[in-house]
Amino acid sequence: MAVVFAVTFGLLAVAGMLVLVRLLRGKSTLDRIVSVDVFVTLIVAAACVGMGYLRDGSNLALLLTFALLAFIGSVSATRLVERKEPYR
Repeated sequence: MAVVFAVTFGLLAVAGMLVLVRLLRGKSTLDRIVSVDVFVTLIVAAACVGMGYLRDGSNLALLLTFALLAFIGSVSATRLVERKEPYR
């Protein structure tokens, strides 16, 4: 079972690196906002996998709150950018 967790952490790390590349090379502000949202989602997923590995679910409420705040922040930033930038 430890192999599954190691592979999962490895895949999440690769996905995180690809998202960071997209964040740095994003063509528009919306690309960067989406990449930050995906990066936060990957962090929450890695924390959930870590909780599964340790068999400790005490931080679940904290992770759900963090994910909800990240989602609300992404939606708010997207609406703000949508008003300021014209459609392409």
